[in-house]
Amino acid sequence: MTRKFDAVVLGAEIDGLVAATELAKGGSRVLLVDEADEVGGSLRAIDFAGGRIVPLAPAADPTIVALGDGEPLVLNPEASDAALQKRSARDAQRWPDFARRTRRLAAFLDEVYRSPPPRIDADSIGELFGLAKLARRYRSLGRDGMIELLRTLPMPIEDLLDDEFETPVLKGALAAFAVSDVAQGPAAAGTAFTFLHRHVALADAARLVSHEAVSAAETAARAAGVTIETSVAVHSVDVADGRLTSVNLGTGESVTCKTAISCLDPRRSLLDLIDPRHHDAEFIHTVSNIRFRGVTTKVLLALDALPDFVSRAMNGAGATPGATIVIAPSIRYVERAYEATKYGRCADEAFVALTFQSSQGRPVAILHVQYTPYRLRDGNWDALRDAVADRALAGVERHIPGFSARVRERLVLAPPDLETRFGLREGGPAQGEMMLDQVLFMRPVPAAARYATPIAGYFLCGAGTHPGAGMHGISGRLAARAALAGA
Repeated sequence: MTRKFDAVVLGAEIDGLVAATELAKGGSRVLLVDEADEVGGSLRAIDFAGGRIVPLAPAADPTIVALGDGEPLVLNPEASDAALQKRSARDAQRWPDFARRTRRLAAFLDEVYRSPPPRIDADSIGELFGLAKLARRYRSLGRDGMIELLRTLPMPIEDLLDDEFETPVLKGALAAFAVSDVAQGPAAAGTAFTFLHRHVALADAARLVSHEAVSAAETAARAAGVTIETSVAVHSVDVADGRLTSVNLGTGESVTCKTAISCLDPRRSLLDLIDPRHHDAEFIHTVSNIRFRGVTTKVLLALDALPDFVSRAMNGAGATPGATIVIAPSIRYVERAYEATKYGRCADEAFVALTFQSSQGRPVAILHVQYTPYRLRDGNWDALRDAVADRALAGVERHIPGFSARVRERLVLAPPDLETRFGLREGGPAQGEMMLDQVLFMRPVPAAARYATPIAGYFLCGAGTHPGAGMHGISGRLAARAALAGA
């Protein structure tokens, strides 16, 4: 059976929904397909403990409650100087300026992320104008800001924090924030960049990331006239004379179209779905070398009630219920956990971040457990899944006595489970690790960095493209604009 649409969008992440909506508003007849039974991709709600929760969404509240020696330390841009005063007068004095500089540098990245990545070989008036606009943004930082940005981006977060602070639990929590979902330790070059990127993504999450946001994006797509079909896998993409001709579905149908935008991971989009004879060898090699490297296990815990310690820590320290509790007492603690991953082992003492949601009126704790590599040197995940969860719970118990006794039900999602359930290659939510050599005009690869691919009519969007993980909706909009401009 053959059908015909102007455009087909592959994958119903928020970026895919936004791309489909933009195409439809531009006058295209659009089909959006996803192999899951509902839209949302990695933000899809999951049934757990008698309710529906979103386990992969980052917390929208920027507050961190850092656990280590002594009382919990609440970190947020406004109030942390007072909390730090009890531990270090020097750190309390330096914190406000550090928070302001971080926000300013992150705001620059945020502006960069709202436009297609710059082309360093720009030759048209429009492209040269874009570079000039970027240069003006950079100059707006002022002399000190420009120097600070160039100094910060390639730094290890360990060096940046050691330059600023002396309190171990403060540095440990911030380092953990920087390397979350990254297969690097805080001593790795470029982790100061990931620290800034996560600040941008966190601000975006506060505006967008929720199951309600997915529903709103779906409603907007349907209102624009998009045909949405779930439980439909994409089998392949047909190409003739260097141009996309059709998309073949797992149902056996072939959908002819002039345009397709894939929200799937870049390797699947460019290599798995397209016959390799349509690419040159260098392109195949470059795409094959995209790093994914998932290192995170999610443990969902249904609790009968919050432990008293958690309530006291939240209320007594002035944290909000949406705060993230982080167990990373020092930079060395985080680096030591990473060292296990280098050799294909799960950390004996992983760094753990806890957030809380509600299911049927009962609290649910969501544990982000890192470092737990997708590729294990010894053993397999079927044997290790429960052991990793048990060690993570033991670590939480050491800092929050009585926590384990509150657990009534649990679900462990190791990196292979995240891959299977949410389509995240190797369990990495970024669909391509967010490090300096895989961002901007190198994301996902230079030949496909501005959403268009070497295949005419075939475009990419999603976390694996600029601006990357956490910036939901931006790449979908920019990819649709690129497609409409090239139609």
